[in-house]
Amino acid sequence: MENPQKLLTYQQLFYFSLASLGLQAAGAFEVNNASGLFKFLGASDQQVGWLWLIPPVTGLIVQPVLGQVSDLVDTRYGRRTPFIYGGAVLACLSLLVLSFSEALWLTAAMVLFLSCSINCSTEGLRSLTGDLTPNRQKSKAFAWQAVFGSLGAMMASAIPWLLNATHLFVQPSDAGFRIPAVLKVSFFLGALIVFQTAQAMVRRVREAPGHVAQVAQAARPRVGLLRFCARLACELYDNTRRTPQVIRRMFVVQVLTWAGLFCVWIYFGLALAQTVYGLPPGVDVSSSTRYQALLTKGVIQSGVCFAIYQLVGVVYTLALPALAERFDPNRVHAVSLLAGAAALLSMPLLANIWYVYVAMIGFGIFSGSLNTLPYAIVAAEVPPPKMGACLGIFNITITIPQILCGLVIGPLNRSLFGNHAMFTIGLAGGLIGVAGVLLLRQQGIDLLRMVYESIARLLRRAARDS
Repeated sequence: MENPQKLLTYQQLFYFSLASLGLQAAGAFEVNNASGLFKFLGASDQQVGWLWLIPPVTGLIVQPVLGQVSDLVDTRYGRRTPFIYGGAVLACLSLLVLSFSEALWLTAAMVLFLSCSINCSTEGLRSLTGDLTPNRQKSKAFAWQAVFGSLGAMMASAIPWLLNATHLFVQPSDAGFRIPAVLKVSFFLGALIVFQTAQAMVRRVREAPGHVAQVAQAARPRVGLLRFCARLACELYDNTRRTPQVIRRMFVVQVLTWAGLFCVWIYFGLALAQTVYGLPPGVDVSSSTRYQALLTKGVIQSGVCFAIYQLVGVVYTLALPALAERFDPNRVHAVSLLAGAAALLSMPLLANIWYVYVAMIGFGIFSGSLNTLPYAIVAAEVPPPKMGACLGIFNITITIPQILCGLVIGPLNRSLFGNHAMFTIGLAGGLIGVAGVLLLRQQGIDLLRMVYESIARLLRRAARDS
């Protein structure tokens, strides 16, 4: 694995992707359950929006900085591997503490540490993948990681539902704590998954020290800590100022996409509890055992829905390398965005959980593309010596919209929608739909013309066959 231009074997791709499984599982435990945890511990709907600022703020800081640091330093274990394994260990510890937390401040602190840890490992993994895979294999490598990541997220989403189906766990008030035991046990199992997958990758994948330095003609002399920090700040500023054109081209699309997805993360479980199970909008869940039971149903069912769309995303991701090779990757991603937008826009009209399950098919197509194609598109066009820094900067297009959305979505949901969370889900679909149309137009593609030409080709083919 020392030659960056050498094609990776299937075994190497497997162990790369195994780490992604654990990291995405940890992220799914956070995304699926954070809003429920905050509500169980007495947070209002607006406070939930504020607390959800924690993950994007940490991503905004951690990924660009650590991406730049991993470009500048080297160890006997390699440049990226220490960040991957160290972040995974910290994520494991955060999940363990989270499983015992019964205070809002401690839960928020553990969400902070968990977000930092996941961002640390994820940035290292993406940079290492960009380092070691040639351009012709990048779509496949990121697709493999997306498949395994989706499997991990699907497993993490389904675990609370499976545990609840055993009927071994009593209600929180009966056990003397505020958070359901189902979620506590789920976090403990998540910690085991993260640790085992990261350990397996580190044992099987040996990153050669200095291999990125060879590509960059790097062999930099040792410097003091202050000089290193100064050089880090200068290079981070310079790389941000000279952001590659591919990242600039994707900026607006990414902002709209991730703002919409952030709304889904915050309000999906709450929306199901209100629309499907009758939880009154804006109530204090901690004041009533009945409200707690309704919210628990919504949170568990949101995990089932997330597992469904992750499964669809896995299947769709398997086809993405072939689709990206045959068609333009930007066009494939744009159509996938529109599929996810259609699914979310239909949500306010659905009051039956089975219809919601069906809508998750479109959202799974969106998810499979979002976790694969943007990174493959960017990694194929950035210079290898700056892979970590550029992917870290690209993460800004993910975190900035989440921060902006977290600042306004709580008051907007209360004042515009009367705390009806499902309307916010519809708003998220609108944002993602606009992103899909912009991406099509950005590539010089007219959506209406594309539909017209497709119908015309079908008619010509039918006439020819007849």
